Amino acid sequence: MYGKEIVIRRRRWPSSALAAVMLVLTLLGLAGQAQNARGEDTPVASLPSGYWDRPLAKQGEAPQAWIEIERSLAPGACGECHMRQADEWRTSLHAKAFSPGLVGQLLTFDAAGTARCMDCHAPLAEQKQAFEQARAKGVGHLTDAQGLAASGNSCAGCHVRRHQRFGPPQRDTGLTGPSNDEMPHGGVTRTTDFEESSFCSTCHQFPLSMAVNGKPLENTFVEWQASPQAAAGQTCQTCHMPGRRHEWRGIHDPEMVRDGLTATFAAEVEAARFSIANTGVGHAFPSYVTPKVILQGVALDAAGQPVGNTAASYVIQRVVAYSGGRWIESSDTRLLPNQSATLSVPWKGYDRVRFWLEVHPDDYYDRRIYDSLLASFDQAGPATTLIAEADALAAKSSFRLFEMELTHPR
Repeated sequence: MYGKEIVIRRRRWPSSALAAVMLVLTLLGLAGQAQNARGEDTPVASLPSGYWDRPLAKQGEAPQAWIEIERSLAPGACGECHMRQADEWRTSLHAKAFSPGLVGQLLTFDAAGTARCMDCHAPLAEQKQAFEQARAKGVGHLTDAQGLAASGNSCAGCHVRRHQRFGPPQRDTGLTGPSNDEMPHGGVTRTTDFEESSFCSTCHQFPLSMAVNGKPLENTFVEWQASPQAAAGQTCQTCHMPGRRHEWRGIHDPEMVRDGLTATFAAEVEAARFSIANTGVGHAFPSYVTPKVILQGVALDAAGQPVGNTAASYVIQRVVAYSGGRWIESSDTRLLPNQSATLSVPWKGYDRVRFWLEVHPDDYYDRRIYDSLLASFDQAGPATTLIAEADALAAKSSFRLFEMELTHPR
């Protein structure tokens, strides 16, 4: 049995031995896939019913023959073999989903409220149990005490149910279905569900019961369904997991934002103009209520210094607030696919105008949630410390794009 013969510890295996082991495992897997591919009537596998039912059920007992690394739900265990995916995941916001800002809020919630947030931020039943155990001991604020919960939205949250592994079709052949069960952790069941946008919708599409002015607070999947990208067959994974990379770049990544927009500049006789168009984002830009994006412009004097009374701006944001027991939307200037926004700055006798785009990915938390929480805490404590840390991190997430100076067309 594999569980008795092979122990994969990357630091102790010589590279040649580990390469040999991985080659054997790969051949075993390909053999199983070839068996599954026999005949033209092989059905296309799909995820089991209830795969995304919330809350997720406990995994239960793993097969007795499995070794510890197979039993483990920790991303570090997965990373012993799936090294590239694990390294990419560690750089992602999925890995940081159980963040200081979240935990600081959870410490003020009851168990039911905590569980609802963790449905997406740390969805495994075992993660919820680990955090509640740490909180009961008064150490829920300590990362080292949170156990599996600290890993946030990790490998098992998407790929493991009742210790059975699921994943996308085989990369080279497109084969689906179960692989050879003599593979580590009983192999994997491959399905096309992992390539569909609906796979992401459990967390990235809120229900209509959470609608504000007719639109859920997060409406990303529905926005995508109406997009030209969806009509062209592009999915969430096309942009956010290119090449199956486990990075999920989004509004916090300057290059991702730059690639999704088209900036145009015009120096006309009466004014300088700066336009931003949503030409590559397959949903509203930005999709959620937390970011704030600002087109900025100002005239420059002969010394190249900004002239204060010429400054102009245009805000792209969905502005909501919770008041009187309900959510209220005061404005929504986000850009749907192919929509644009333009900022004009009159010359007012000056020869140059400077433009740029400001992106504040965590604006709602930075300027509203965290400040409000810190003001509400009666005394210093773990929650205060975590929220203050999150507030400082949110303030550092802003960046600029598309900086440009235009000269009057004399």
